[in-house]
Amino acid sequence: MLAIEMISSSQLKDGRYDINGPIVVMPFIDAAMARRAAQQLAARAGCKGLLLAVHDDHREGFVSLINGAFAATQSQSFAYVAQDAFAGRYWLALAHAALSVPGAGLAALNDGKWAGRMASFGLVRRRWAQSLYDGCLFHPEYHSHYGDTELSLIAQAQGALCYDPNAVLVEVDWRKDQSQINPADKSLFDRRLKSGFDNRLNAPAAVRAAPQILQAGQRDNS
Repeated sequence: MLAIEMISSSQLKDGRYDINGPIVVMPFIDAAMARRAAQQLAARAGCKGLLLAVHDDHREGFVSLINGAFAATQSQSFAYVAQDAFAGRYWLALAHAALSVPGAGLAALNDGKWAGRMASFGLVRRRWAQSLYDGCLFHPEYHSHYGDTELSLIAQAQGALCYDPNAVLVEVDWRKDQSQINPADKSLFDRRLKSGFDNRLNAPAAVRAAPQILQAGQRDNS
């Protein structure tokens, strides 16, 4: 079972967390929702580690808090989740096993939408992720959307994306399909995709394939 700590974003900057097992970070705004989600995720993890719930008390946004937590912690693997996540049994242990395959850098959780093509929730191998954005997990210019999308496409292009469909972690958001995407994040993603995310896709074919991957996920869930 995961240990649970609930802290503020300012406390995150004050300390470092060095854990042998996986570190799971969950930014939150609603404390009651976060506490319930954290308890459920911890009970079903199937392995030891730390679940760090970080209150976005200054409204920094999901990407900034995840990047801050990534910088303030030490562990071989690091997972990002949200306050409305609901876990299947052994979700983290199964994702950790998938990530142990040579060459794997990002394990996509089964979110009920992307079928492993994207890691909307994911577990990363820290050594792989640290090589991408100068110590950040997501590209730091995103605020709340598309950081995970860019990371997933890079992992896929590098052959580093892995997936176990039994590692279930779904987002319980009853209005998800009606919610609006941050337009600034969408514009930034479109610009960065044209450059292959600063040439991290490494091949024109990977740049051309990215919109097809996104469109496939949208068709599957329309």
